[in-house]
Amino acid sequence: MTTVAFKQVDVFTERPFQGNPVAVILDGGGLSTEEMQRIARWTNLSETTFVVPSSTASYRLRIFTPRNELPFAGHPTIGSAHAILESGLVQPQDGQITQECSAGVIPIRLGANGSLSARVPAPKVLRDQTVEVARLTALIGAPVESTPAPAAVDVGPVWFIAQVTSTAALAAAQPNYDAIAALSREAHLTGVTAFAIDHTPGAPKIHLRSFAPDAGINEDPVCGSCNASVGAYLGATGLLSQTGSSYIAAQGMQLGRDGRVAVEVRGPDHVEIGGRAVTVVDGTIRLD
Repeated sequence: MTTVAFKQVDVFTERPFQGNPVAVILDGGGLSTEEMQRIARWTNLSETTFVVPSSTASYRLRIFTPRNELPFAGHPTIGSAHAILESGLVQPQDGQITQECSAGVIPIRLGANGSLSARVPAPKVLRDQTVEVARLTALIGAPVESTPAPAAVDVGPVWFIAQVTSTAALAAAQPNYDAIAALSREAHLTGVTAFAIDHTPGAPKIHLRSFAPDAGINEDPVCGSCNASVGAYLGATGLLSQTGSSYIAAQGMQLGRDGRVAVEVRGPDHVEIGGRAVTVVDGTIRLD
């Protein structure tokens, strides 16, 4: 019987069952791509990761949804780094580790309070990729602002970003998953992310919801790449003046979660996302 070390980590939360879980296979070097995809389909989480050796970074991470492999994803990056550090597989150098993935080498900083922050691949705001506001309103199920214009953002995954008129409208949104999946196939998107700015003092500045039905994830509980994409969009459109360059985003409430993502926008090509993580399952899984 063959087994591999396994952890299931809840990401962007300090409390189990409040964030977004990721399954982490800590010794995936002996697995084929087909085996990795089969395991990811079985865990049925938004992402499952496989840690393999790297010659250019602390480790290499392969990231799979139930349907396909991703070049980068935010919550799997934070959750896998937490699992790797907890297991003692790598040691930080000057408070940092590095992760190789298909999108490049990702620096990950260790915070004093146990948080982890990852610099995402340089965002590209694709202003030439447009979708009519009326169509977005219909598929999200909430009124979408026309100014600034919604836009796609590429951070490895490509998310179409749209601002909704209020946090209440966003919370009440009833998305049309079939329509979002059709748009995703048509425009080569990972999915659609809707956000709203909260001006309440002391509240998280951004609320967001992320939909990727064509990748097998109707609604992502707490999405790192989506939060990074929203940060890049805010910076590119001038909306960052309403949130500040460093802010907290809230996600997952409609799914019974309460995720918190720290976002820092240092420039058009420098966005970091971070937060806490907690291991919920620790053991091995059987492969045969």
